[in-house]
Amino acid sequence: MTRREDATNLAGERQAENAAPKPAQPSQPRTIIGAWLSEFEERIAQDFRRRTGLDYQTTINQIIEAAEPFPGMRVLDVPTGTGVIARQFVGKIGEKGKIIGVSATREESEEARLAGQSAKVGMRIEWRVMPIEKLLFEDNSFDLVTSAMAFHRLPGEKFLAEAYRVLAPGGRLLIADELAPEIPRHPLLLSMRRNYYLHIKRDPYEAEAKFYPTEDMMEMMKTAGFSQIMFRALRQRSKHDRVFTLIKAVKWQP
Repeated sequence: MTRREDATNLAGERQAENAAPKPAQPSQPRTIIGAWLSEFEERIAQDFRRRTGLDYQTTINQIIEAAEPFPGMRVLDVPTGTGVIARQFVGKIGEKGKIIGVSATREESEEARLAGQSAKVGMRIEWRVMPIEKLLFEDNSFDLVTSAMAFHRLPGEKFLAEAYRVLAPGGRLLIADELAPEIPRHPLLLSMRRNYYLHIKRDPYEAEAKFYPTEDMMEMMKTAGFSQIMFRALRQRSKHDRVFTLIKAVKWQP
């Protein structure tokens, strides 16, 4: 809904209240993601819909469902971005659960912290700044590592190795991102995309993004040590388009 529509609806509601007061209705519970979206996060949602054809909030819900949260779960979200994934675990892992959102820069971490504070869940999440390719955690520290809509911007092999290291035996990795299309895009289109993000959007990480084919992704995850690897494609508009995919894998348990 647009701000203009919000203003129109609000004016109408006020007129109705003045004409005929109504008894107060009990407030309806709202999900965290529905309760608050920063302007930056809303831009991400719009870009996500444009790129994938998927609804942002529905996809977030599918990611959390695939994570299978349980009481006491130790969750690492990396890179956490606006913290939208990390926030969804609040209330789903109990008081003994732990949620940590990692960012590469202080600016990104502060944005995630403020978003959590606005959503009134900031006290349940720990925000940390560290290199994504060298996570500052002990081995076997987490039950779940999530990485949503960002893997194509990361040093893939290093990230997978670090995710495997910090996961406890039997712990799970959940990646949600676009994979390369079945039919590779023309080099000219790839060049145009790179120039767009480099010179117009001024986003060098997205400009140099690498979208892996399913086969390459599978091989990288096996090399890192993961097993029980599953791919679930959520949408692909044509064989020439990237495939938004949920990827789940388990750290081998001796």
